[in-house]
Amino acid sequence: MTIGVLLALAGAGLAVGFLSGLVGIGGGVLIVPLLYFFYGHPGWSGVLVPSDLEAVIAHATSLFVIVPTAALGTLTYHRAGAVAWRAAVPIALFSVVAAIAGSFGAPLIPVPVLKLGFGLLLVFSGVRMLWPRKKGAAQAVRTHVGVGALAGLAVGFMSALLGVGGGIIAIPILVYLVGLKLDKVAATSMAIIMFTALAGVITYAAIGVGIEGLPPGSVGYVHAAAGIPILAGSLLAVPLGARANQRMDDRRLQLMFGALFLLFGLRLVVENFGAAAGT
Repeated sequence: MTIGVLLALAGAGLAVGFLSGLVGIGGGVLIVPLLYFFYGHPGWSGVLVPSDLEAVIAHATSLFVIVPTAALGTLTYHRAGAVAWRAAVPIALFSVVAAIAGSFGAPLIPVPVLKLGFGLLLVFSGVRMLWPRKKGAAQAVRTHVGVGALAGLAVGFMSALLGVGGGIIAIPILVYLVGLKLDKVAATSMAIIMFTALAGVITYAAIGVGIEGLPPGSVGYVHAAAGIPILAGSLLAVPLGARANQRMDDRRLQLMFGALFLLFGLRLVVENFGAAAGT
């Protein structure tokens, strides 16, 4: 990789970190499409990998970036008293188990199917967040074992399978199923992401050992050589995003979540539907 490519990855990391801190999604919605482009254009990136490994490497590397980014974001939110640990801990426990399962399953699924699934997940989450919530009395926070299990399994499996921290699943769950107020959603989502992504990246690193065609600078499926520049930029920007989150009103945050998910999701669905249907 050239200096220009490394700087481009670090610059993208700044956007990833700010977005991660702002909306509590880990940054995977930006990292994964960036890495799809990175591996899909070897003439620019200088990195050539087999097409059937592109998505798995991108997803594993995305989780590698997300872990320390989420840890820093969680610390920033925790200091502000914004993390609802009572909701985060039971969900995170179940999500760790599901993340391990998702990491084992991802290499077995065709690349267009993985990308299409990622796009549909974003579209669903975007529509849910843009849909107006009914006004009325605030919901009670529901943190019993059944809710934690259901939420954690969904967050963990989709996180590892699609290379995102799990925030795009965790946020709607925290809002609609757990009943958490929006001013604590991003912080609590970030805490869940920290544990979920860690389980996923460790599993990807372990099961990818010895796989042929992995790019130089890889640890299993995790392409650390590409992930480290993104991570450097991300760590610089994530506290800024977390602070900005605390100054924004709930409805604006909800609209931001929804528009972002919908935009990225529709693009991936359009680009991969035909190929996925033919597999």
